[in-house]
Amino acid sequence: MMKHVRISALLWALLFSLPSLAQHRLKEVDLIVRLNQDGSADVTERRRALMSDQGTEGFITFNNMGDIGVTNLEVRDESDRVFELEEQWDVNRSREEKAGRCGYHHTNHGVELCWGIGESGERTYLISYTLTNLVKSYEDYDGFCHSFYEAANSPAEQASVFITMRDDTLTKQQARVWTFGFQGWKGITKGGTVFARADSLSIRQGDGIIIMLELQKGILQPTVKKEGTFKELVKRPALENSDYDIELAMGDSLGGATALSSLMGGQGGTGHEGRRKKVVEDDGGPDWALVVGYLIVIGLILWASVGRIRSYRDHKKFQKLQAEYLTQLLGGKKWNELPYWRELPMEGNLLGSSAILAHVLYTLKEIGSPIKGVEFSVQHLYEAFILRMFYMGGITLDYDIDKNGRNRQLFRIKEPVMPAKHPASDVVTKSTYSDYSLSSARRRLVDTQYKGLMHDEGIQYMLQDLLYKAANEDHLLQPDELRVYVNQNQEKLRPMADALYMIAGNRKDGRSILTEEAQEVMGFVHYLKDFSLVGERHLEEVRLWKEYLVFASFYGIADQVCKDMKVVAPDTLKLDQLIPPHQVMEDFRPITTALASSLYTARMYETKAERESRRSYSYSSSSSSSRSYSSSSGGSGRSSYSGGGGHSGGGGSGFR
Repeated sequence: MMKHVRISALLWALLFSLPSLAQHRLKEVDLIVRLNQDGSADVTERRRALMSDQGTEGFITFNNMGDIGVTNLEVRDESDRVFELEEQWDVNRSREEKAGRCGYHHTNHGVELCWGIGESGERTYLISYTLTNLVKSYEDYDGFCHSFYEAANSPAEQASVFITMRDDTLTKQQARVWTFGFQGWKGITKGGTVFARADSLSIRQGDGIIIMLELQKGILQPTVKKEGTFKELVKRPALENSDYDIELAMGDSLGGATALSSLMGGQGGTGHEGRRKKVVEDDGGPDWALVVGYLIVIGLILWASVGRIRSYRDHKKFQKLQAEYLTQLLGGKKWNELPYWRELPMEGNLLGSSAILAHVLYTLKEIGSPIKGVEFSVQHLYEAFILRMFYMGGITLDYDIDKNGRNRQLFRIKEPVMPAKHPASDVVTKSTYSDYSLSSARRRLVDTQYKGLMHDEGIQYMLQDLLYKAANEDHLLQPDELRVYVNQNQEKLRPMADALYMIAGNRKDGRSILTEEAQEVMGFVHYLKDFSLVGERHLEEVRLWKEYLVFASFYGIADQVCKDMKVVAPDTLKLDQLIPPHQVMEDFRPITTALASSLYTARMYETKAERESRRSYSYSSSSSSSRSYSSSSGGSGRSSYSGGGGHSGGGGSGFR
């Protein structure tokens, strides 16, 4: 039994330590909220993320704000560089144009705080702003119910909110807290800080950290006075349909004996018995439960260390075998020692060649010799097929003048013709599915709708068909129209998003790779990487330059190849006759960015039944004592996943 437990623990650790394929990973979100005497709050968000090279900006949406304002925006990065502030943020710009800038994007429903992503890799963003009129004065209490974090795309792996007083700390006689919208914990520390913390890796699109804080009168002097009671105007709507005991919560009063049994600090006490237990535990003696807990943790660390040492030795053996097999595939040479392959690899099979390259890249990374700059992502896939679509006439560029007198790009989409289905040509096979954590129902949907289309022609059809349906009747498409269409059809488009995600990260089984295929693909990569250094050019090669750029786009080196083409073009043929590739890339980046962000959102979509099932599973896995925390009147313990009605704020945050 212990062997099975240990194996399960290691498997879960491995699963959650794997990087998500070429997507942004928002590792951690921490919010510090400092309440001011006038009811405003100064907020600082620290967002630590692993940024891919897709997308252009981060955003935090504020909807349902009522009389709450958002001001004093400031953004810094890990180098403490202060971003340049813009009062009117233009979302339709390139990543380079947004880098080092931040601003307010006003929408029909509220406002978004936006900032440029800038460089890829490990990044930390510090976003500071002020929420005016957050805390309001009611006839019985002061307080608020507000959504401080809501996951849109790129949900955080961990999220926490800490609320402190600007001039003093809160005590358990002064405040009560309830939290909604996530699976995790809440309460108040001995130092007087209110906290809400989501369980690691439990956050999904649409989840959020909603906090309702009830304050004793006189602690703050809120500017906004409301007619009516906090209980009826704020508390009751928030508690309805939640896991809290609404009658118990509505009956408590701050500063009274009943409140002591249900305030932060106790283990979810729901009456006087809970209060007596708290008094006994605070008599100054050792907390034996805590001591035992520490001993267990130390034991687990030692136990896991032995397995790590053995695992390390096994991994080194595995690396040696991988290196030997790769050397055989490449004919005893390193990838950059192979002769240039100037034709399209595998007779122009883009997805087939990329699956082989993915295997080689993975192996090289495992043995500590990665190829710098070559990588895969879903957005790279979109760029490659949008370019191919453009070169084949499936999409063309139009321009008009917007209301501000500026040139605006429009994308004219031609109606696609569905190719014949060829299941034998699919790059996604049954073995591929095992690498992705899709439910059996989602796998069946992908198989039913797209089996036989998961190859070059099929992917081009799928994307062109999506763009065509998202466009107006005149078949002219704008990026915002694409986002709206996908957002309105998330459940319908989720199987397609699942299929594209698997295809972009598909890695061919090394045992099925032919030596000549591997040498073709890696010789071609060698050629593209050295494009500007290759002296001799042939007319046949120049005719393939468009397809070279398609392959380079999927391989993640399109920018480099574009620059190299500009350098070598005068020596062979003016690229004006081909339409400058670097210009094509820039022209289509808005549409590929919109595809990446909106289809990622569709892939993270959950139906109501799926969300309820996940919620039920989580609570059934909790102990009975943990579940009892939710019924306490604002005491320390579990958050309520449901409830939280009538809150301000929310609307999503992430990267796009």
